[in-house]
Amino acid sequence: MKQIKIHREFDHPLQTLLLAREERYKHLDKFPELKNVKTVSEKKEGNILFQERHISIGEALPQVILTLIPSGNLVLIEKSEFHEDTNTHIFHVIPQGMENIFEIKGVSRYSSISESRSQRDYGVDITSQAFLVGAFVEGAIAEVYHSNLEKDKHSIINFLKEMNHG
Repeated sequence: MKQIKIHREFDHPLQTLLLAREERYKHLDKFPELKNVKTVSEKKEGNILFQERHISIGEALPQVILTLIPSGNLVLIEKSEFHEDTNTHIFHVIPQGMENIFEIKGVSRYSSISESRSQRDYGVDITSQAFLVGAFVEGAIAEVYHSNLEKDKHSIINFLKEMNHG
């Protein structure tokens, strides 16, 4: 298993950060880094928002992993819960129909540092059951995922700028 731990800080209050997290997916035209993400279902039960997103991965994966996935099956399925009472996002990601290739499980927590600053902490576990190359797959997916989390951070920062000037 490969683990990723990331800490991000933002020069914005927690409520503003949470709004940016939610709203940016409604303005995908302004954020090309999110164009490969499509929300398939969304329902709210009490203070928990359940979502399913499909993520087109195209050329994002290393060639060795692409050889393990059947042609035309380059979609990741993300099922998640966002707990509004604790500002915790719990997510599970697998390649469509190919759970044994790799699986990503993670938790992202949003919290306040001060009245004007907030943070987001990630804990992500990546596992692979791929025969002989599982550790390599885990490392490669961790690299791609780390890069995507960096893009995610920039999309939030850019949306925060838009909110302040829009």
